[in-house]
Amino acid sequence: MSPRHANARPSHHDAASPSDAEVLHRLAAGEIGALGVLYDRYQAPLRGFLGRATADAEDVDDLVHATFLAAAKIAARYDGRASCGPWLLGIAAQLLRRRKRAFGRLFAVLASLGGVRATSVDPRPAQQARDEVERALMRLSEAKRVAILLAEVEGLSCDEIARALRIPVGTVWTRLHAARRELRAALGDEAGS
Repeated sequence: MSPRHANARPSHHDAASPSDAEVLHRLAAGEIGALGVLYDRYQAPLRGFLGRATADAEDVDDLVHATFLAAAKIAARYDGRASCGPWLLGIAAQLLRRRKRAFGRLFAVLASLGGVRATSVDPRPAQQARDEVERALMRLSEAKRVAILLAEVEGLSCDEIARALRIPVGTVWTRLHAARRELRAALGDEAGS
């Protein structure tokens, strides 16, 4: 075999191990151990890609794990290509875009509450602003935090939130109102400190 062909097979597994398509088929059939095989093969390239795509190391870890969990959910839709690396990178890129959009929406809503200036005119580093938002969110009760995230990040209506949480719509309105008031106060305190 020529040196060129010797490298044609992905280096992440040998001829005796199952192909990516076989591993994904097993995963689709409910064999959770197959997820470990994929993780061993592809976590390093995914981590490298996501590390270059985002500056936040914590985001990288979260996104790597979220990529594999998403892949497990949609394994039955895998198209059978010899390498699932590009497929996994596509999932990771979609998750990264979704996370950035969700954070952008939340940040814009919180900025509109008056406590945080938009990052484009904010002289503070974006990470500092993000940390302020996260601290403010964590000060909320879990019920209020869930309601505000469902409304502002996930884009659910009050009726949809009420159905999802199995609570009256009036309770959703109350939680959202209180969450916005508390966030405004917390972010005002953060900006003043």
